[in-house]
Amino acid sequence: MLGKLKLGTKFTLLLTLVFLGGILLSGVTLSKAIQHEVEKDITTKAEILMQAMNSVRNYTSNNIEPLLENRLATEPEFIPETVPAFAAREVFEQFRDRSEYKSFFYKEAALNPTNLRDRADEFESKLVERFRMQPKLPQLSGYRAKAYSNKSEGTLFFIARPLRMTQTSCLECHGSVSAAPKSMIATYGTQGGFGWKLNEVVAAQTIYVPANEVSARGRQYLTLAMGIFCAIFAVVVLLLNWLLKRTVIYPINQLTATAHKVSTGNMTTEQLGVFDTPSIAQLARRSDEPGQLTRAFQHMAREVAARELNLTRMVKRRTAQLAKIMEEAEQARARAEEANKAKSRFLSNMSHELRTPLNVILGFTQLMARNGLLTPKQQEYLDTIDRSGEHLLGLINDVLEIAKIEAGKVALNENNFDLYGLLNWLQQMFRLKAESKGLELSFDLSPNLPRYIRTDESKLRQVLLNLLGNAMKFTQAGSVRLRVSLVIGTKNKGQMTKDKELLIIHFEVEDTGPGIAAEELEILFEPFVQAEAGRNSQQGTGLGLPISREYVRLMGGELTVESRLGEGTIFRFDIQTSPVRADELRSYQESTRQVIGLEAGQPSYRILIVEDKPENRQLLVGLLIPVGFEVREAINGREAIALWQNWSPHLIWMDIRMPVMDGLEATKQIKAAGEKAPIIIALTGSAFEEDVRFVVS
Repeated sequence: MLGKLKLGTKFTLLLTLVFLGGILLSGVTLSKAIQHEVEKDITTKAEILMQAMNSVRNYTSNNIEPLLENRLATEPEFIPETVPAFAAREVFEQFRDRSEYKSFFYKEAALNPTNLRDRADEFESKLVERFRMQPKLPQLSGYRAKAYSNKSEGTLFFIARPLRMTQTSCLECHGSVSAAPKSMIATYGTQGGFGWKLNEVVAAQTIYVPANEVSARGRQYLTLAMGIFCAIFAVVVLLLNWLLKRTVIYPINQLTATAHKVSTGNMTTEQLGVFDTPSIAQLARRSDEPGQLTRAFQHMAREVAARELNLTRMVKRRTAQLAKIMEEAEQARARAEEANKAKSRFLSNMSHELRTPLNVILGFTQLMARNGLLTPKQQEYLDTIDRSGEHLLGLINDVLEIAKIEAGKVALNENNFDLYGLLNWLQQMFRLKAESKGLELSFDLSPNLPRYIRTDESKLRQVLLNLLGNAMKFTQAGSVRLRVSLVIGTKNKGQMTKDKELLIIHFEVEDTGPGIAAEELEILFEPFVQAEAGRNSQQGTGLGLPISREYVRLMGGELTVESRLGEGTIFRFDIQTSPVRADELRSYQESTRQVIGLEAGQPSYRILIVEDKPENRQLLVGLLIPVGFEVREAINGREAIALWQNWSPHLIWMDIRMPVMDGLEATKQIKAAGEKAPIIIALTGSAFEEDVRFVVS
């Protein structure tokens, strides 16, 4: 009967019987048996560990704790050596030094623990309840799908035993709050660990082992056993291979060699001839599978030749289409680049056109405020105009800043500065606001915080202003805290920072405000989006946090938020910086006094104002002439050069954008004259870096 079967059927039948019937069946059987033995071995080791730890617990309770009883009552800090649980963990850690116990980890999962790290999770709570309901149940083991802690990922194998309070001496610490040692209460508080009863199951002693390690041990044993089976089956395969070579392999090799000859290039009539050679023709006359395969090859070769011709035509047509698509894509890319450049030009112009008149308004408001003849009502009106203008300027700056960020125009401008001075300035700035609202404002600085650092002071100040300003605005009662600390050896962006020349400083701004809902945290850093508290206050643009996040990223960190409704919000971020010496700081002091004139005996200083807009010139003239300077005006760069040659000013205020000749070209010609050039200060209303890079050598 077997002789009538086709060769493929014989081959399939033999492999199925030998491999599937042997390897699969033996593999499944051995896998289950070995897995059971591995679990049993791990359970035995866990029982040994628990017995050792319980012995230490009893010894500590009966011998160590009485010896330290007096110290426990008098010491200001709790003595952990008197705690049986502490001693048990110490013994467990000693066992973990051995390789066979290295992956074990232990937890006394309690429903009402003294130490919060021992609090049982949902799974462990069910274990404790089950031990309570079944007092005679000695032990539980199995698998849990959820990770126990950050130490382990995925499924865990556990062994749990009930932990009963069998020592009356334990009631001194776990009976009532009044009877507990003061040092223990000072260390752990009164939130948990009390009200335990004698002989009550208070916790589940649980040892966890990653399930993948259990499986790995099983695979080791299974691999050894299966290696033996595979060796046996390999002999069978060799015999089958020898048998099949004569009937299958040789014909297939012939077909492979023939197919190789026609595998390169296009299929032609000459290449088709190799399928009609005497050896191939002899194979094609066979009635078994090799004969059928040979005939199929001959038919396929003819079909491929026909399709090859059609494919060549299609490739040419598709190549032309692809070239056209690529050309259109290149045109689209060029249009996109041009649109981006146009956007940058538009934003630069808007920056100049919006900020310039607003600064003029604010400048003339300040000039009018110096007039001592104003009535109190007029002074109040001017103060209102000034505050509203400053607010509008802040909004415009925020909108332009977020546009700069989206256009990739923001850069980090590092400088050396006094961090303590910056923080003191912030504290003084927000103190009155906090006192007016009845809030507690505190700045907590770590003792090892460096005073002088190098980073972008302006951007760091803006981030802290935004975060503290939001905290003060939305907090109606309680406190606002800023914590600043030096982080050493901290992971930042996936890398360990150990370079002594690179510091990581951590900032936290915490408030007791209304908090932010979890669903709003995801959109909190999107531009023009506000949380519910911000919408209710009807203040701001929703740009402060997006700008702050980008600034923090530029400084090498990430801005994160943690919040609970009704409890408050914490913003955290790190920055990368480097320490500097005090003598490396640029010495300057910001004066809050108003300049009313030059000191007596000063020479006459000539100042040239080069500005095409008359209102800007008028503002500068109004500021400089009352102080005592000689002032002249020019409306473009060409006039500025002529006045410089004839009048020789000591200082030039040079606008960058002007008709006829701009400030850049005028400055170049003045500097190239070879004579002693005056000091030149650039003026611009643009918020873009490339517009304000005006370096005069």
